[in-house]
Amino acid sequence: MAGLCFDMYGTLCDTSSVRTRLGEVLGVPDRLVAAVDETWRRKQLQYSYQSAQMDDYEPFWAITSHALDYALAAYDLAPDAEARDRIRDAYNHLEPFPGAVEALTRLSEAGHDVVVLSNGNPAMLERLADNAGLAPHLDDVLSADAVRTFKPDPAVYEHAAETLDRPIGDCRLISSNAWDVAGAGNAGMATTWVNRARDPPEAIGARPDREVTTLPAVADDLC
Repeated sequence: MAGLCFDMYGTLCDTSSVRTRLGEVLGVPDRLVAAVDETWRRKQLQYSYQSAQMDDYEPFWAITSHALDYALAAYDLAPDAEARDRIRDAYNHLEPFPGAVEALTRLSEAGHDVVVLSNGNPAMLERLADNAGLAPHLDDVLSADAVRTFKPDPAVYEHAAETLDRPIGDCRLISSNAWDVAGAGNAGMATTWVNRARDPPEAIGARPDREVTTLPAVADDLC
């Protein structure tokens, strides 16, 4: 049995589900909503990398807020503070991907330790896990906040192994983010890439040990 570490954002929960809230609050065409969402997510990841590289840590909730501010400014959108808060709150209510609960349940019943390992800070992860109905199916929620940096820094994956009290090679990251898989593999973790878009693997870092296209397929493979 293994320690299975699921990424949250983009793997268990769909970050693009913020588009519903963006459309409601901003009242702009769908095409613009999609552009704001894409910029928000791209900057969220970029700012996490910058924060780690500059040794200037801020919790992921703050990183997410900065990224939203950039995305809105990039498209000359200026909602008031209350509207911005409503948009940002969408990250507490992301929709789980199809099969998320099924996969977590089957893997837990098979005897694996099933946890989240995410850049999100603990409070935002716990809110999302509760709202998405995932919390009852998880053994723990592990956050990069504990080591004050972000994936793909090896320290995050090493923290998970230490918390699970297992050698890092007995832990497996399950993520749809190719860069996350490359980082975990470099740190010594086993990896499963949930490659929904059938993209090529990253050219830098470790290649995935296993590759599937859906969350239930993770359970098919590991149970």
